[in-house]
Amino acid sequence: MTARPIGVLVADDHVIVRDGIVALLRREPDIEVLGECSDGEEALARIEALAPAVAVLDIAMPRMTGIEIARKVRDQGLRTAVVLVSAHHEAAYVRGAVDAGASAYVLKDSATRELLDAVRAAASGEVYLSPRIATTALAALRSGAEPEAPALTPRERDVLRHLAQGLSSKEIAAALGIGVATVNGHRTAIMDKLGIRHVPGLVKYAIKHQLASLDE
Repeated sequence: MTARPIGVLVADDHVIVRDGIVALLRREPDIEVLGECSDGEEALARIEALAPAVAVLDIAMPRMTGIEIARKVRDQGLRTAVVLVSAHHEAAYVRGAVDAGASAYVLKDSATRELLDAVRAAASGEVYLSPRIATTALAALRSGAEPEAPALTPRERDVLRHLAQGLSSKEIAAALGIGVATVNGHRTAIMDKLGIRHVPGLVKYAIKHQLASLDE
């Protein structure tokens, strides 16, 4: 009896990257691509509707990050295993992914074989990390130590500090002498780096990692 192929959903807001992942998966006889999309909210809706065995998700997407999706999949008791694909190798991202319930974390510049291994491992109920980050990430997870925070530029730190103090984009722009659009651009960059899509989460992260203080 032939085993059923692994049903996979692919979500990435970069068309070229998404097309490459889909093309790679479709070459494998034991994998079936059930659908693809370009933003987080649609990805979660597709997971709920299609119930794929595995969802391959970009960690930073519009409307909902891959980490947020992984957490919702876990909290809703859905049976889809989440494979996160990311350009970030810092332990903070890996820790966030594991804490959210993701089954695998693969670096975007890894060999294609790693993504295939991750999909198959996730479908089998196993955990997979790209070998280049596995040693460092596992050491941080086992020690229980807080991982190093993703690097923010000095200006991003300024914006994050003001956000933690409850300032609006207009107020931050006035305080820093920059345009509102520039502030919003920095805020988007911060959210992408941290994998957080709402201001309360940014504030909590900033205080926890001592990137900002409410007493400033």
